[in-house]
Amino acid sequence: MSGIFKWAYDVKWLIFGLVLVLLLFWVAWPFLTVIVYAIFLYYIAKPIKRRLRPYVKNGSFLVTLCLFLLVLPLLLIIGYTLLVAVYQLNAVIAGLGLQSLPQGPLSNLSSTVSHAQQSLTMENIMSGNFSAIVPPSLYQALYGYSGSIFSLQQVVFATGMTIVDIVFKLFLILIIAFYLLRDDERLKSWFKATFPVLTHEHDDVLLRYARAVDEDLEKIFFGNILCIVFFAIVAAFIFNLLNVFAPPTMQIPSPILLGMLCGVSALVPVVGMYIVTVPLFLYILIESLAAGALIPNALFFILMAAAVVIFVQTLPDFVLRPFMARGKVNTGLLMFAYILGPIVFGIAGLFIGAIVLVLLTHYFTIVLPSITKKPA
Repeated sequence: MSGIFKWAYDVKWLIFGLVLVLLLFWVAWPFLTVIVYAIFLYYIAKPIKRRLRPYVKNGSFLVTLCLFLLVLPLLLIIGYTLLVAVYQLNAVIAGLGLQSLPQGPLSNLSSTVSHAQQSLTMENIMSGNFSAIVPPSLYQALYGYSGSIFSLQQVVFATGMTIVDIVFKLFLILIIAFYLLRDDERLKSWFKATFPVLTHEHDDVLLRYARAVDEDLEKIFFGNILCIVFFAIVAAFIFNLLNVFAPPTMQIPSPILLGMLCGVSALVPVVGMYIVTVPLFLYILIESLAAGALIPNALFFILMAAAVVIFVQTLPDFVLRPFMARGKVNTGLLMFAYILGPIVFGIAGLFIGAIVLVLLTHYFTIVLPSITKKPA
């Protein structure tokens, strides 16, 4: 046995390991965004874990508590947003005079449901008298919409699959983040024990590189959360301040809620807070036009739009974010990573761009000088 066959025989286990690693990458590639979000969740929960570790000794409970402290405020914000949205929708419907459904097969749906609730007794169920429970008017209503049942099934199926996909990915994100938080030190010890030569060559360059990357990613990702909180506070303050001087027809509705939405939307690539501020100003514009108050208050409308663009969107996003969430990487490069990453990778690119920039920065500042250094 000689030549390439002998070489292949000698490194057969290395080849087998390489195949397994490639297989792992192939399986994990469709879940790249899930893994990136889990890494982001890991780094923003890591400081919380560090603070709570002296008081909570059980590792699994500590990690669960950290994730709970992160997820619960998010659920409260979503619930509060939905409640306010429903309230505002009812107000709009009432203002447009759409309190009741137009005449049609489903115009008496509320009375039909009420009748079914009153007839849903144990006596009717045990006797099999389902005609008394479900009135004929409901059959007539459904028959009137029978032509749309197939389309309705498709919409329901597509919506259901979307919800299932989102819930599944959220579950994966939480599971991956949970095990990263709980077993991060164990993973580091395993890597050191498995690759002792690799970790100690060139004056422990790999350990120094990994430590620098870990510290910077924690600063950047946790800084992003601080940015969301800070942006939300600034936006809510500006909205409330504008409401003090605004005419009645130009009042900003739910300023605290809109401030929180501005903070969260700051992470959305390219459009950012525009997904909140543009509908807001369209709403104010329509309300003012309907009330005939736009022309007399046109100057205030322009000043209000300028104040929001400058103090809510531009200054916090392009001046404060790079300094609050930059670590040791260059501020200008981090700004480009925040801009170009989402264009290439979508929403997850906001984090992928930062990860790639940190990896490259510390490779050229730590690894390359160490491996090219001439021996003494």
